[in-house]
Amino acid sequence: PTKQTQTFTTSVDNQSVISIAVYEGERSMTRDNHLLGKFEISNIPPATRGVPKIELTFDIDANSILNVSAMDKSSGKEKKITITNDKERLSKDEI
Repeated sequence: PTKQTQTFTTSVDNQSVISIAVYEGERSMTRDNHLLGKFEISNIPPATRGVPKIELTFDIDANSILNVSAMDKSSGKEKKITITNDKERLSKDEI
C-alpha cells in the first residue's frame, strides 16, 4: 500500500474545470502508456491562474486498487475515481 499527494493549480484565469487523466507506464510519451481512467473536477471558483489549489491524491491499497481523488482546497469540493486491475494488464510480479 502507498499514498502520495501533490498540489496543482489552474493554467488560465477563471478556469472552472480541470480534467485529470490517469495513466500507467514508464514511457516518456503519454501516448505510449496505458490510460486507466479520467475524470473532471468542476465548479472551481473564479480566480487568477495559479491561485486555486487542487490537491491530487493517489492511494493504492493492499489489493492493488487505485483510488485517485482531486480536491479544491478553497471550496472543499472533491471528485474521486477508483481503478481496479480487472483487465489484468500487469501481473502481480510486474506490479
